[in-house]
Amino acid sequence: MSGISDKRRVGRPKTVDRQGSIELAMDAYWREGIHTLSLNEVCRQSKLAKPSLYREFGGEDGLMSAVLGHYRTLIISPMLQALELPLSFGELSEALIDRMTAESENPAGCLFTEMRLAHARLGPITQGKLRDLGQERLGALEDWYRRALEQRQVKSSISPALAAQYLDTQLAAILLQLGAGVPAEAVKAQARLALGALNASP
Repeated sequence: MSGISDKRRVGRPKTVDRQGSIELAMDAYWREGIHTLSLNEVCRQSKLAKPSLYREFGGEDGLMSAVLGHYRTLIISPMLQALELPLSFGELSEALIDRMTAESENPAGCLFTEMRLAHARLGPITQGKLRDLGQERLGALEDWYRRALEQRQVKSSISPALAAQYLDTQLAAILLQLGAGVPAEAVKAQARLALGALNASP
């Protein structure tokens, strides 16, 4: 009986540091790109054995979904909250541009944007979370523009819904350029031109 008991103890799965694995996987996907990493490499960099990945996350789709959720908490939510600051549209635009182009220990670019571009590479769970996050971001941008419209700070000829789509596209372009290595000052100049196009005429 003792031999059987010993074997069972040896065969027990090791405890997984779920949060640590999510953070390592996020850094790997963000730094190296969604298309670049094989599942084996994701497991290696996340310090996860394949059986542990499937047991803990149900597969790579579950891991990616968890990564996107963590990225939302760490990066996207603070940006969306900043849209509610009591600043003019121009002041908040400049603050966002400065924030996105500032030097950081994080990889350049935006993991959320990269995932949107790599939609076909993602599983159904991650795709669903990506859609929800995209709608959340559009809603926050639309609310921002609507408030600025009430203060007559932006063009009244542009609807909040259209402005939100435009802002979403421009913010994604800023982050893609940074991820491609375009110098921050050049990106800033283009971003100011793009967002400034929404300002109300003097």
